[in-house]
Amino acid sequence: MTIGRSGWIVVGSLVLCVGLALVGVNAFAGRLWHVVAGFVLFVVGYRTMQYGVHGWPDIGVSGVSTAGTVGLLRQGGGLAVSVVLAAYGFVLMGRAVRTAAATPMVLSGVSVVLGYVIGHRIANDEVL
Repeated sequence: MTIGRSGWIVVGSLVLCVGLALVGVNAFAGRLWHVVAGFVLFVVGYRTMQYGVHGWPDIGVSGVSTAGTVGLLRQGGGLAVSVVLAAYGFVLMGRAVRTAAATPMVLSGVSVVLGYVIGHRIANDEVL
């Protein structure tokens, strides 16, 4: 790894941390779209760090053909769904902590795990 690549890791880490701070603060306030924005920053920071370590990953879509465009749109839509699911799960977790209710706690876990699995599968072509 070069020094230039190390810079990408530092910048990515900072962006990731800012994103998670937004998630943490806003989840307890019940602000879903702020949590979504925090997760978007988290994903951007994560990908930036991946670039620093591995270079840009192959996302499996080549060229500008219709199939390539459809594949790219499918990936973008899947990532959007995964981010919103994870964000919603964190908002539910904040509600579960504030109210000590079991239902939001269970739904939170399901939503966060589904969001993570979908996003990781799409972004890295593997579940874990």
